[in-house]
Amino acid sequence: MKLERSAPAGTRLLLVEDQLDLAGLVEQALEQCGKQVVHANSVFEALSLLEREQFDGAVLDVELLDGTVFPVADRLTERGIPFLFASAVYTQLVPARHRRVPFLAKPFHVAELQEKVETLLGG
Repeated sequence: MKLERSAPAGTRLLLVEDQLDLAGLVEQALEQCGKQVVHANSVFEALSLLEREQFDGAVLDVELLDGTVFPVADRLTERGIPFLFASAVYTQLVPARHRRVPFLAKPFHVAELQEKVETLLGG
């Protein structure tokens, strides 16, 4: 299922995922919905991108090679940027401060990801 563009053209998403093959698939799925995707594969890289660039939303894996993504989630929250978790970890591992954040369990269907991102962005 391919979703129509409902977010403004040029909607920029930060994708934080350390599995490059999965990141490529997610990026492609989001680009099909008209999103510009910037990929980071570590907490360090994601935090660095957040200092230099503007984003309208984010999709975050929880466990990365250099630690958990929660410092990135904290920064996004501080800036009022909506995000969702897309991860294979149990939702119970998410700290209480982020328990209301949408959570997409891996493995997921592309259409499910696209739908959640559209909802996240108010589409």
